[in-house]
Amino acid sequence: MLASEDKKKAMTNPSSVFKHPTDVVACKDLDRKEKAAILKQWELDARLMQVATEEGMTEGEHSLFADVKKAQEKLGLPDLQEDGAPTKSGP
Repeated sequence: MLASEDKKKAMTNPSSVFKHPTDVVACKDLDRKEKAAILKQWELDARLMQVATEEGMTEGEHSLFADVKKAQEKLGLPDLQEDGAPTKSGP
């Protein structure tokens, strides 16, 4: 069972609670809206990691961006909407 404090933690730092985006999809203690919010945060984190990697700011850590997108697709979630000019980090 996922404690409420772990749910809050997952909303801001998904990888601190879950090992992989598919774990979010499989979690029975979260409703669809919570899963969507966690995966959205994970996508944003993955985008930032990609930018940092491109700029040589990481040790070549593996990005989970593709895995996050697959998990979002499993839940039938829409892509993040962009509200302006595109940037490296996306919406």
